[in-house]
Amino acid sequence: MSAFLQIDGLCKTYAGNPEPALKHARLHIQRGEFFGLLGPNGAGKTTLISLVCGLLNPDGGSIRLDGHDPAADRNKMKSLIGLVPQEIALYPTLTARENLLFFGSMHGLRGPVLRDRVDIWLERLGLSSAAKRAVGRFSGGMKRRCNLIAGILHEPALVILDEPTAGVDPQSRLLI
Repeated sequence: MSAFLQIDGLCKTYAGNPEPALKHARLHIQRGEFFGLLGPNGAGKTTLISLVCGLLNPDGGSIRLDGHDPAADRNKMKSLIGLVPQEIALYPTLTARENLLFFGSMHGLRGPVLRDRVDIWLERLGLSSAAKRAVGRFSGGMKRRCNLIAGILHEPALVILDEPTAGVDPQSRLLI
């Protein structure tokens, strides 16, 4: 059985930098597995995430996600991957609900399905009472929780969390 995420011999070097950011990386993750990618700053973690998401093209090696090449099939990757970046990727002047409706629609969700998912996730992560407040007025932990919802609302097969609990309080960490 082939892995859901299969990375073999992956290499990436950035222009102007003689040292590769990623050199012959190999990783196989089965559907349903949890995996943590640990390493010091500059180890290539963000580069690897960017390659898997199809945001960068590799210099060598291969990536297959559910049999697809992320660089060649970017539209398919949008439905398969939920990326929750380290930096908050929400519009601060929009409310939590408006942000989530926007990001859900970007993934093709519409109508009652979209509204129901937004309501369910706001409730699960303790944000229902703040749904009509601008995200820019949220605490750091509330922003992180809303950011998480935006990344998983479309129910992706692969969820990539880039330091999802950095700088959050214990209560938000537990909810995440």
